[in-house]
Amino acid sequence: MNAAAAAEILLGDELVAVSDAEVDRARAYIDQTGLVEFFTTALADRRRSPAGRPRTLTIEALLVGLLLTAVTDRTVLLSGVNMLVHHRISPRFRQQLGVPDRPLTANAVEASYAVVRRLFHAIVEVFDDSPNPKNRRWTEAEFAARLTPMTLGDQARRRECRDWVSNRVLAPSLTGMLDILRAYPATGSCVDATPIKTHARKPSRTSGIVSADPDAGLYLRTNESKPPATHQTSPNNTVKHKTSSARVTQKVVTKKIVKELYGYEATLLVNGSTRPVDGRIAPPVLVGGYTLERPGHRPGAAATDVLRHAIVNGWPTGLLAGDRAYNNSDPDTFQLPARALGFGLVFDYRDDQLGVQAEHGGAIQVEGHWHCPHMPTPLVETTRHFRDEHHDEATWRRHLAARAAYELRPKASPDAEGHQRMLCPAAGPAPTVRCPLKKPSMRHTAKPTVNPAASPVEPPQICSQQSITVPPQAGAKHGQALPYASPEWGNAYHTLRNGVEGTNGYLKDPTNTNLESSGTRRVRGIAAVSFLVGFQLAASNLRKHAHWRHAHPIDPEKPPQRRARRRSTRPLTEWAPASAEPERHYR
Repeated sequence: MNAAAAAEILLGDELVAVSDAEVDRARAYIDQTGLVEFFTTALADRRRSPAGRPRTLTIEALLVGLLLTAVTDRTVLLSGVNMLVHHRISPRFRQQLGVPDRPLTANAVEASYAVVRRLFHAIVEVFDDSPNPKNRRWTEAEFAARLTPMTLGDQARRRECRDWVSNRVLAPSLTGMLDILRAYPATGSCVDATPIKTHARKPSRTSGIVSADPDAGLYLRTNESKPPATHQTSPNNTVKHKTSSARVTQKVVTKKIVKELYGYEATLLVNGSTRPVDGRIAPPVLVGGYTLERPGHRPGAAATDVLRHAIVNGWPTGLLAGDRAYNNSDPDTFQLPARALGFGLVFDYRDDQLGVQAEHGGAIQVEGHWHCPHMPTPLVETTRHFRDEHHDEATWRRHLAARAAYELRPKASPDAEGHQRMLCPAAGPAPTVRCPLKKPSMRHTAKPTVNPAASPVEPPQICSQQSITVPPQAGAKHGQALPYASPEWGNAYHTLRNGVEGTNGYLKDPTNTNLESSGTRRVRGIAAVSFLVGFQLAASNLRKHAHWRHAHPIDPEKPPQRRARRRSTRPLTEWAPASAEPERHYR
């Protein structure tokens, strides 16, 4: 179907006018982004179309049209932008935006659509960091011949520009909410990557044809099924768990693909969803920053890029949760940069990341925190034993609580360089354990006692000194701000993870943003998709913000209060029987 035929079908639908108030708000929003001036400067030497004619559409009109279609139509299709800016807004605003009057005919719609498309691609070319040819399915030889020459330095600069432009599109949607996020108790953030489709098929291995969107990649999600733990029954009918490598039956792990798509991963930063406190309504869960990457490509570095731009836009620091992909990143790309930006990390661990994770100065890092090297083995391995069903949850919780006595205590706050003095649990005037290497600690009879093994070498630094200095990079891969699996950790981690998973579901809901579907933005290339995703996320934030403000208007004198709960069911009091006291009759 050609463009003229598509336009005739589109003209058969009734056009819904956009009010002047909506256009005015959209213009104010785009003005806050600062992108009109940025792109005007970037395209100053390209004021004419590739055909040599002056442009008949302004940059402001295109950006306003993208925002309005995302808000009103819940899509960011260029065909929708074309119809909106040329035929759905009032003549007064068309004049203010520099949009010429065009007749509502198929040929005129086709011509104006070409104008919108050319200006959009000229804007995207400013920050397109991909050298790959797009929009055609080439053979591998043809694809290699059409690669755009681009140095690594130029590619890095364009990628930085892409992230900056994308997050500038999103930034005004947070206006008025950042102060509330900072003031609300127990507010933290969560970073997560969610897959979205691109408007192209994956490459063909059999024919050697490259995808029309070679910037994208294949996303696969699998589930693992393991056989139950193997036990051995002893002669006295007691169950023993196999722990020796010679006695453990090898477990066969099977994987099944439960989701497959060709597209990108959008790394999102959101605030945590919290319950109302003291009658106050918690703020909505908003997206504070994002970036796009190929699925599974540099997840830690992508999250750091999101954090950097979110901080510039005023996003509050605090606890930061992430799934198991992030604490498996290179600490130099995610954990250390995130801590340097002021975030305290909260993680969960895979089975192969439990127990001792690092060592420094003789101290051992067990599931994110530093402990005495002589902590009993059952306490070190308690989480592993619990997951292997060697003991129940009550025993696991008891062992976790017992770890606190063996944990190193901060002697001082971290200095400006992130180094921190940590005190041996048997040192100081109030030790938490007794150790024969620290004679004063033996006077405390009610404390647990550690038993250092005899060794021909000198004891480690933590045992021969009162305290050690822990540098930032020590144990940075798995270190976290809260004791693992403690009530504080569980409340923070699960609350923040629920917030981001709920946001992913909201964004992918077809009745809301429908972010995962490629049909809401039919463009190709990581730069173009990233740009349009910004308008979709901004529209989602604006809808949540408006709903929250409408449902809970702010009184300057007091915070918004919870509405009275309305039930559709009958109260129990309706079934209360009549009084059993006998009726008294008086003559």
